[in-house]
Amino acid sequence: MLIINEILGNINTDVKWEKLYSEPGGKGYVQTVMFKRKESERSRLYKKLPGFDQEIGINLKRGAILCDGDVLYYEKGEKMLVVKIEAEEMMVLHFAEKFHDDKMLELAVKLGHAIGNQHWQIKVAGGKIYVPIVIDKKVMESVMKTHNIQGVKYCFEEVVEEQISDRKSGFSHDSLHGHHQHKH
Repeated sequence: MLIINEILGNINTDVKWEKLYSEPGGKGYVQTVMFKRKESERSRLYKKLPGFDQEIGINLKRGAILCDGDVLYYEKGEKMLVVKIEAEEMMVLHFAEKFHDDKMLELAVKLGHAIGNQHWQIKVAGGKIYVPIVIDKKVMESVMKTHNIQGVKYCFEEVVEEQISDRKSGFSHDSLHGHHQHKH
């Protein structure tokens, strides 16, 4: 078993690694290792290499997040292991237009209440809110229709990791719902 303790670089953001990935004949030794988004947010896991009986053990620092294009292993001329995050269908929300500050705050609070009460995880990127589908889409639509937040639009779409990539944070529940201090 090959144990991975660190991310060496990224072919999409590091010139050095992009060159090594792209060099003539290089593609023959590059292996893509597919991860689901949930897996990419775990710092410890096992993964079977595609087309081989070999497994890799991922043992990264707590809080590390794998991103599309991360280089997990490199042996010159022999093998390069590169991360690919699978596309995932998500509910994508955005504000219908630019509102004044008070209205934006009101909409954000209403949206936080609606999503937070469902305990759905979110990620904010590029002016949009991404919510992984964890229950039937009809239920998610029902929640949004019930709350009927005027000025917030949503749709369901395939999202690739590059759209929402941020090495510092994965999806979070805390973003909308605080510390779970419920008083009765």
